[in-house]
Amino acid sequence: MLMLSLLWLGLGVVIGGVALLARLTPAGRGGLRWLRLPALSALGALLGGWLGALLLDRIQASLVAVWVGILAVGVAALLARRRGQRGISTAE
Repeated sequence: MLMLSLLWLGLGVVIGGVALLARLTPAGRGGLRWLRLPALSALGALLGGWLGALLLDRIQASLVAVWVGILAVGVAALLARRRGQRGISTAE
């Protein structure tokens, strides 16, 4: 399960990197804000993989990990866009 966990983390980082290339970066403060999206998707993929391994089998858990990682990035992008539409300033 350690190898699968590392695979799921890697998948999550790749999903977050693709989201960064698509400019889905949520607004935030600090110099490392670009790191938030890959970390969020890696965490989502890891949790999705473990949930998939518990509910399904190990092969299908990787598919669940990919979809939960994509879902985490999508929800973060939607929340950032919604926050921007309401006129809430995230900058100081």
